[in-house]
Amino acid sequence: MQLEDFMRYQDLVCQAAQLPRYWWNGRRSLEVKPNLAKRIIFWIGAINLLYHNFGCVMFGYFVDCRKEDSIEYLAELASVGSMLGFTIVGSLNLWKMLSLKSHFENLLNEFEELFQLTKHGSYRTQHYHEEYTRHIRNAVVFHSTAVVYYNSLPVVLLIREHLSNPQQMNYRIQSSTWYPWPIQGSIPGFIVAVVCQMSSCIINMCVNMFIPFLVNFFGIQLEIHFDGLARQLETLDARHPNAKDQLKYLIVYHTKLLNLAERVNRSFNFTFFISLSVSMISTCFLAISMTMFDIGTSLKHLLGILLFIIYNFLMCRSGTHLILKSGKVLPAAFYNNWYEGDLAYRRMLLILMMRATKPYMWRTYKLAPVSITTYMATLKFSYQMFTCVRSLK
Repeated sequence: MQLEDFMRYQDLVCQAAQLPRYWWNGRRSLEVKPNLAKRIIFWIGAINLLYHNFGCVMFGYFVDCRKEDSIEYLAELASVGSMLGFTIVGSLNLWKMLSLKSHFENLLNEFEELFQLTKHGSYRTQHYHEEYTRHIRNAVVFHSTAVVYYNSLPVVLLIREHLSNPQQMNYRIQSSTWYPWPIQGSIPGFIVAVVCQMSSCIINMCVNMFIPFLVNFFGIQLEIHFDGLARQLETLDARHPNAKDQLKYLIVYHTKLLNLAERVNRSFNFTFFISLSVSMISTCFLAISMTMFDIGTSLKHLLGILLFIIYNFLMCRSGTHLILKSGKVLPAAFYNNWYEGDLAYRRMLLILMMRATKPYMWRTYKLAPVSITTYMATLKFSYQMFTCVRSLK
């Protein structure tokens, strides 16, 4: 097994949106530079994604002039706010992915070097690969289904309105966004708006899949190494003549893992903060919109809620597993037969145990931990906001 096998779905996501792939020393597949057509497709989607932010803001500014019913106005505004949350997260993730590309590739080079250690029997690489691939694959299937439904909804609604009342047809695009050309009553304007939102949606969803997948990739690699370190400590025999040399190596190994984990944390600090904070507000807006529209649009907002839930769950799940695996180092060192080693051996082991006193955890700017506990707190806060807004009705 190679490190590249863990990047399979990240590569598929990049290929779907013509995003630049990450390369590092030791990767088996050859680097294929994107041709002009692929670069044009990518930049069209990126420009549409950036414009989507502006279009949502402008639509929210003009929505007050069109809505006389306060409940309908609130529902439309909540729908615009939720979509703006998606586009903001996608735009920032796209910026993070492109601006830190060389930094992430340097990290991948270091993880490639460490991955060579997993050829030994103390590492359960295949087990972690199967677990990692299973939930990533399920996420790809769900996101693909959501993209198909989201982009086919305007056509489905148009056909339904044409069959039920062909005299009064509403040309509803995927999300409420302002465009500088007429959409209502204009077939060309409607088609162009649908295509623009389709390209924006594809790159937005691909980027919002790639970033949590990359977080999970770094997390699963750290889990493999922390678990392998704990297993080596458990089998370390203090009576062996080379025990001190082996322990020195494990101390250096543990220090390198902590440094790598800290570098990954610093790289995703902004991502963790934006994702958790924006998702709390957007999930509330989506829940409000879901209860105020017809079944087709409500299902779209339900998918939006599930997308935000899965997006944060993937990252928080990885953070929790990292806490559990790094927490295995201390008991593995303690239950070693250290009492049979000499004084120098016991002192070195004490240094390792002091560093492993607390399990390592990712934090959002050293504040909230990226864990299932924080994830549940954000869902709770979103529900409290939703019930508060609904009570004002």
